[in-house]
Amino acid sequence: MEKKSKNIPKPTHFGKNLKFLRRMRGLSQAALAKEIQMSRNNVASYESGIVEPNTFKFLSACEYFSIDPKEMLESVLSENPSEITSIDIKGQGLLDRNILSQMDDFVIQTNEMTKVLDGYKVFIEMRQESQQFKENRELYSTLEDLLELLSSLVKSNWQLINSVVSDTEET
Repeated sequence: MEKKSKNIPKPTHFGKNLKFLRRMRGLSQAALAKEIQMSRNNVASYESGIVEPNTFKFLSACEYFSIDPKEMLESVLSENPSEITSIDIKGQGLLDRNILSQMDDFVIQTNEMTKVLDGYKVFIEMRQESQQFKENRELYSTLEDLLELLSSLVKSNWQLINSVVSDTEET
């Protein structure tokens, strides 16, 4: 008897894209969950890639962000941020294209900084119970202060990005 082989689904970029788009809008996981009628835990699970949403939730997220479902699954949106906004550079001058390119770089760098910040926050949480943390409290306190500063910078960057994207979508 021949065994039926199961097709293993191809991994998607949905979670990564959902997280990026949420950050672009300046939303917390809870705020996004409320906007698209799902739980914060669902959003966290999708963003981490633990699970994929059902069709209804997937399409709700795509509709909310005005993203083509195929793009949401197959593209890494954070690599070309200007392609997901309403900024149209056709027929614009070289200076406008240069500014758009710099904005893309700024969004990509802010996204990378956010990943680094998230990683260090997890690192600090993991170390807080260790003896080394208690012995080097002053050093870790300084690290926590630097993380708070980075957190403020990242938040300001996302607010700036969100305001630029929002301004261009209104025109």
